[in-house]
Amino acid sequence: MDKAMGAEKKYSGCPKRPYREIITKAICGTARKSLRYTHNIDLPEGVVADQILGCTLTHKRLSEPKMIDTSSNAITIDCEGIYVAQIWYAYNNGKETDVLRCSINFKESFPIEYWDGQNINPLVAKTTLVTPPQVIESAITSDNRIKLEVELDISAELIGESKILVPVYMPDENEE
Repeated sequence: MDKAMGAEKKYSGCPKRPYREIITKAICGTARKSLRYTHNIDLPEGVVADQILGCTLTHKRLSEPKMIDTSSNAITIDCEGIYVAQIWYAYNNGKETDVLRCSINFKESFPIEYWDGQNINPLVAKTTLVTPPQVIESAITSDNRIKLEVELDISAELIGESKILVPVYMPDENEE
């Protein structure tokens, strides 16, 4: 009988339930996009630009993402953002310069990949600027507008609570 007790004692944690459930937050789905936008920006009336001297993008922000179509296994995250283009240009045969400031809004949809649909509570969407907006090319067009090519990378994640089953093992008193 002592041997039987010893065998029972060796696994003394939860003999009726050898597994425990752990509830944790986990990334349940992801998506990522590399985006390229072309913007044609009007100059002030009466100004004919000769040359672009510089361009920078500031005030880069993403708004709170929104989840679309969560009823099926296809979830999409809508992401909106804004950045401000500041374009330094010369006009009047290079005798004068000015800076043009223009707010640019964008909106993208991210179909979530790798979502298993196994979550126990409502999901939370999160978006991140992986690569902030950068001007790739700027030029003056024939119709006296400034053309900007902008590139950026955005990632989207679905975060939810998940259950993990782990085996429970309690060492024997004699084990060290």
